[in-house]
Amino acid sequence: MNLYDGHRVEDHISFLFDDLLPAVVGYADSQGVPTGVVAFAAFMTMAGLMAIDGVRRDEIIRTIDEMRFPTAPQEIPA
Repeated sequence: MNLYDGHRVEDHISFLFDDLLPAVVGYADSQGVPTGVVAFAAFMTMAGLMAIDGVRRDEIIRTIDEMRFPTAPQEIPA
């Protein structure tokens, strides 16, 4: 995915899997709420920031539809 010229989501895999995902899961655990609730709240906040930054709603929705999140351990980059 490339919504911003010269920047790719793939360049931030380490941050996503090593920092962001553990932060969401850890926060959910500490608050006693489902991880999905915290993930959704974070997603809505990030979608809002992207919209402020000029990413159109249809681009955000298309990106969600095209996202392929790895589910098997061997698919997750090291």
